[in-house]
Amino acid sequence: MKRALITGITGQDGSYLAEFLLEKGYEIHGIVRRVAIEDPVHMLWRIRHILDKLILHPGSLESYASIFKIVEKIKPDECYHLAAQSFVSYSFEDEFSTINTNINGTHFVLSAVKEKAQKCKFYFSGSSEMFGLVKETPQNENTPIQGLLMVSQK
Repeated sequence: MKRALITGITGQDGSYLAEFLLEKGYEIHGIVRRVAIEDPVHMLWRIRHILDKLILHPGSLESYASIFKIVEKIKPDECYHLAAQSFVSYSFEDEFSTINTNINGTHFVLSAVKEKAQKCKFYFSGSSEMFGLVKETPQNENTPIQGLLMVSQK
């Protein structure tokens, strides 16, 4: 049985992915914020119908030790990194937390996988919002990131 780790399992994409992988016979592990464990009615509502089939691990993308311990414990075959601070307005209100979650958190997951699950396949999902106001759709690897320009002009 393949073992998958999903960050962002309580979000829209993470919950759909968990359902899909369960149908394929995967063992599903998800990283959730501690507050989600404490308030499952509000924080786990997207996955409530499959909670009995998931193994949830409280953790924080802002803590390498937290991520490292989870990856070390479960040694996933596949890792789907979907967690992020994705609300643009919040990113301006708390840019340090956004950077810690989106950039450092991704680095922490990659590093933990490199150290403790070398054969793990890794998938990272980004957002088109990172491009800011674009001149072309769809965006690709050559699309300029306008959001950084907007921040520097404030």
